[in-house]
Amino acid sequence: MTQVLVPLLRASCPPDAGGYGGGIELRLTNDEAEELGGVALVRAALRAAARELGWKTETFGWTETIRGTMVGVTDRRTPPSPFDSFVDADRQRRMRKAVERVGPPGAPSPPRSDEPSVRLPTQKFLTAYAAAQSAVDW
Repeated sequence: MTQVLVPLLRASCPPDAGGYGGGIELRLTNDEAEELGGVALVRAALRAAARELGWKTETFGWTETIRGTMVGVTDRRTPPSPFDSFVDADRQRRMRKAVERVGPPGAPSPPRSDEPSVRLPTQKFLTAYAAAQSAVDW
């Protein structure tokens, strides 16, 4: 699982950020999480993959949420100059996008969205993992 995650984590880093500032959130159904060995195993694989890239990691894992199981890892290293401006710009962009999805204070909650971009990292992971599994199945 770790070997499948390394390229996905590398690709999650902002362009021109020198491999800093990446992170991934996997949104799995509870059944998918169990098939993969549970949240603890997926979280450990994320942590191991991130460490292969030299990341200082912050991981999370929640089961039985309203949307299923969420597991993720974030690179918390302080990027050196000149990469810091690219990482900061990417974080600001993601925060703006999150605030836009939620709306201003007091506004009615936006309708639930299963926009493809939210599940895309998960789909890439599951596809790569299935391909890796079929390559070693006898």
